[in-house]
Amino acid sequence: MNSFAIAVRVFDGEAPYLQSFIDHHRRLGVDAFYPVVAPGAAPLCREIFSRNGIAFHESDGQRISSVQNLIREDYVAVIDADEYLHPDLFSFLDEEKVESLLMPWRLTASMDDAFFESPHKKFFVFPQVKSIVKTSALKRLRLHASNTSGSGRCLGIAQGQQFPVQHYYLRGLDDLLLKEGGVVKRTLAQSSGRKQVNLNADADSMDFPSRHARVAFLLNVLNAMPEQPDPYRMSLDRSMLDHLRGNVDGDPEAAKQELRDSVVKIQKVYRHRTIRQEIKSTEQLLASDPRKVSYQKRVLKLLRQDFQFRRSWLGFFENARDSLLWDRN
Repeated sequence: MNSFAIAVRVFDGEAPYLQSFIDHHRRLGVDAFYPVVAPGAAPLCREIFSRNGIAFHESDGQRISSVQNLIREDYVAVIDADEYLHPDLFSFLDEEKVESLLMPWRLTASMDDAFFESPHKKFFVFPQVKSIVKTSALKRLRLHASNTSGSGRCLGIAQGQQFPVQHYYLRGLDDLLLKEGGVVKRTLAQSSGRKQVNLNADADSMDFPSRHARVAFLLNVLNAMPEQPDPYRMSLDRSMLDHLRGNVDGDPEAAKQELRDSVVKIQKVYRHRTIRQEIKSTEQLLASDPRKVSYQKRVLKLLRQDFQFRRSWLGFFENARDSLLWDRN
């Protein structure tokens, strides 16, 4: 039997969801966790890890490679605290001699704060990848696809589709509030999701954090998906959430409404045709010759295309039609 480890970067915005992450992976058989925190940051996450007998590791910039030489388990996966490994993954690796395996995202999201613990959700599989690799062949630990230097079997997304990484991309507006509010600054967490996006330089421009675009796109895609049972048991530490909400500057509910308005504004930029085509093309890609696609780059490229279209004459008529559809919904 192989042993398994997880390396994960955390900040205190993850604290209300962190015990659920630990419990899920311990049920799967994870032998060791290697959390990476910024120096002096994430006191709440440190407390949770300590209660669970898990040692944390400090690193400037939260470099995941800083724990590479500490790992003694047979396999290691680098995932985020909102990502959950598949229950059948470890038994597959016990049976097969595999050096590395790429696994696509199985995305789910909602702005509903009751969503995370809900037994039913909508899902969308996208070929952004995470990997699990044999430690003895590990060359460099990386956030998405770690490098190996051995000569063993390296399996791609085609095989990894059996074991998608379930990514709870938005666990309600509270989740977005913790990522975008004062909690992130206090814990010194660095996040690409907070980088500003500008669609145009004139008076009709839109400025927003890139995370809002990624959330808006996914919510539009999920609107076209059927609801399914969530195979995993999720739990939320509400006392921890209330504690963090109390640290947000101003009224948390007003801040959440501003976040909702920002996401909805971006949702309205994406064309229904674009969403339908992207669902179809992604399904075709996964069914034929799947390869890694950057979710962020793809989402922003489509958004810029649709923004420009909606400023055209054809876009003017489509905007009027879509406004009626949004009002009905």
